[in-house]
Amino acid sequence: MAQAKEVIEQLQDKRKQYADKRRRDTPLFHPGDKVYVTSHPVSSADKGKTSKFLPRKDEPYVILSKRSPTTYEIESLDNARTPIGVYHTSALKEFGQDRSSAPILPLRKRGRPRKSVTVGSWPGRL
Repeated sequence: MAQAKEVIEQLQDKRKQYADKRRRDTPLFHPGDKVYVTSHPVSSADKGKTSKFLPRKDEPYVILSKRSPTTYEIESLDNARTPIGVYHTSALKEFGQDRSSAPILPLRKRGRPRKSVTVGSWPGRL
């Protein structure tokens, strides 16, 4: 029985090591840092609102204060010292100046590319 307990503990240790490798570090923000807030609005059929058309709060905000090791109070850039809310670090992304300057690439079409027809290469049926 002691051997089975050791095997179970070894398996648990392996699982924990694997999970620890995949875990992301919690970003550290300080008061005055600019961040993006990602929100996930909820649809409401009663009010005729779908989350697809509800605005997302992606504009940059400023960290006002740290509430706990993982939550921060944020404020708008326009209304200084007016708290908007408290957000978890999973909803905050670092503000990067290069976000708008990144080149926009066109979407690739899926599937097989169309055959190009050149003069003299038509298959013969008309």
